[in-house]
Amino acid sequence: MIRPILAALLGWLVPGLGHLIVGRPAKGVYFAVLVLGLFAIGMWLGEGASVSAIRYPFHVYGQFGAALPAWIAETVWGVVPTDRTIDMLELGVVFTTVAGIMNVIVVVDAYETARRDEMAS
Repeated sequence: MIRPILAALLGWLVPGLGHLIVGRPAKGVYFAVLVLGLFAIGMWLGEGASVSAIRYPFHVYGQFGAALPAWIAETVWGVVPTDRTIDMLELGVVFTTVAGIMNVIVVVDAYETARRDEMAS
């Protein structure tokens, strides 16, 4: 039996993983594709500059709802200065922020699913 806290923690680190480990593979894959796809589109629109605690100190709180992808993006691209105008950068920031906030909702669902399963057994 998977503990609800473990399911939530793993689901926060890697979107969809919480549902996969509690035995809901279809939901896990669906949420992983949804959150990671939205995050990837945001990174693509912003040409890699969408996640940066230096440039966007408030948006990064929402973006880090998708923990591992946001941490990787911040580590790899977040500190690189942009020396030119990126046309869709603001839209990319919005997409990555919404993906992170959406993952928080997915984490709560993984927690509740694991908790219900734990109470049922």
